[in-house]
Amino acid sequence: MMRKLKRFFLILLAVLMAMGTMPFFALADEEDMEVPPVFHKDDENDVVRLVVGKTPSVTIGKTSTISISLKNTTDTDWLEAEVWIAQESHYREYYDEIEDEDGDLIKTMKATYPFEVTDSLNRHYKVGHINAGAQRTVNLKVNVKKNLEQGYYPVLIYISKRSRGEDDLSGEFQKTVMIWAETKESSSTSSTDEGSTEPVAFALGENQSTPQGIYTDVMEFNVNMRNIGYKTAYDVRVEMVLSEDITKFPFEINDGNYDRWLSNINPDQTVEIFYSMAIREKVKSGYYPITYKIRYREEENGAFAAPIEDIFYVRIIGEDEDDDELSDDAGENERTKARIIVDSFETEPARLLAGQDFTLRVRMKNASSNIAASNILFTFDPETVENSPVFTTANGSNSVVVNSLAPGASEVLTMRFTSSPSAEQRSYTITINEQYDSPEFKNAKESVKIALALKQEARLNTGTIEVMPDSIEVGGETNIMFPINNTGKVMLYNVTAIFEADSIQRTETYVGNIEPGKSGDVDAMIAGIAPTVDEGKILLTITYEDENGIVTPVEKEVSLFVTEPQEMEPVFEGGDIDFVEPEPSFREKYEKYMLPAGAGAAALLTVIVIVVKRRKKKAGMDDEIL
Repeated sequence: MMRKLKRFFLILLAVLMAMGTMPFFALADEEDMEVPPVFHKDDENDVVRLVVGKTPSVTIGKTSTISISLKNTTDTDWLEAEVWIAQESHYREYYDEIEDEDGDLIKTMKATYPFEVTDSLNRHYKVGHINAGAQRTVNLKVNVKKNLEQGYYPVLIYISKRSRGEDDLSGEFQKTVMIWAETKESSSTSSTDEGSTEPVAFALGENQSTPQGIYTDVMEFNVNMRNIGYKTAYDVRVEMVLSEDITKFPFEINDGNYDRWLSNINPDQTVEIFYSMAIREKVKSGYYPITYKIRYREEENGAFAAPIEDIFYVRIIGEDEDDDELSDDAGENERTKARIIVDSFETEPARLLAGQDFTLRVRMKNASSNIAASNILFTFDPETVENSPVFTTANGSNSVVVNSLAPGASEVLTMRFTSSPSAEQRSYTITINEQYDSPEFKNAKESVKIALALKQEARLNTGTIEVMPDSIEVGGETNIMFPINNTGKVMLYNVTAIFEADSIQRTETYVGNIEPGKSGDVDAMIAGIAPTVDEGKILLTITYEDENGIVTPVEKEVSLFVTEPQEMEPVFEGGDIDFVEPEPSFREKYEKYMLPAGAGAAALLTVIVIVVKRRKKKAGMDDEIL
């Protein structure tokens, strides 16, 4: 009977866990989060806990986010922590059948792997530093299977951590989190949160016509992008996918990348992404799909979600339609004038910084097959911002004259420019106006454009560095605090402060992203491990990344002395100790005799004075008698 009751309890326990009705144990913290039920194979919650606000919900057939918090329940700070979702093979083994007390096999979980296997599914999410007793939230991005049945599913989570004083990551902790998978139907009558099936999603090209350009010209166009989800997308970045194949990508690739940072985009907010692209000379007419990859964070300062790919079409009028276009729109003389295009261009230096001088070299080519051009005047007209040109010529002249260009010939134009130090970091156009003569057309006027990417130099400084205390013993700790100020015009990404010296334990403090004009605070505990043998300087290295992920270090020195532990003076707790009496002074020896001797001397002096006076008196009387 007892065995049957135990077996019934095990089966009931499995059913309750599969249905997500197991009771949760409340954590006593201000967030009122809850600890997921412990599966029989899970590691005990004595070191690390996963906490959730409510059972995470995912949408079948959609990209979803599982939000959990990682809590450090120990009294030691964690220097590093990582979280990741188990692979499908580990998942099936973990939730496989087990034997009950009667030896029968029972299924403990509905072990259907609920996620599509992608490259990013099992990636490790770096949670970073977690103080003792504190917790950090991590968002796990998943693609839920399309044919999944609605219901509760277990998710096997792996956690690893490294505590202060440990060289390597400790053993992995295994935790189970239940999720609810459901199908959401989109609503065509509402644009509110209830009608959006995705937390974050984007639509390209809404309410705009297809951009159109003519080959060999510079095509300027905007792409409308709207957040059609019900949550704010943070730190949005849009990457244009490039290709060398002219049949797939009609534009010249003049820059290393065409990424755009759009900051945060609220639900139903539309932003415009501006591009200025030179069209390739040999491109054919047609509609070209331009692929974009959109990256964002679902939570502020959270991890980047899996990138979203979308397509936007542009129309190009290519070389094969050139004659028809001219015959429809151009006059008789215009059909016989030369066509002068930008063959290529370069800058020196290649990376343009705001406020610096640079040299622009543009190769102009007469693309006509049999028409020459002469008396050519090229005038460079930079883009203006608030009625001020972004680029100004160093010598004041912005024009170059070329005597002639034969059919197919080229000429390199060289100009020296100075960029505006206050210009925003983005691409700016320079229009090259052409005026020239052809045999059958005088004073022809055309214009072409090129785009130059201008970068703002990242700048930072530190406020007062406070070291309390500024001298510690081996084994002791000190607190170092200071602000990092972003004094430039661009975002500083993934700012980290690193403290290193032979006398201290190497310590890293993650600050995060710092916007222009704002500050990030460093608050680090530094442990002494060896006495200082130099001038008492420790190396402080501040690193940050730019929008392309390039890391830049900035080094400073901080004064901190580490000394050997001081030995305490011996304390006598008892026992007989012989003390030698000090030798008394002269006064201490004869003080008792000095008072009587003084009194005697005074009396003797009195007697002598009386005797002398009497003798003088008697002598006077005798003189009178005589």
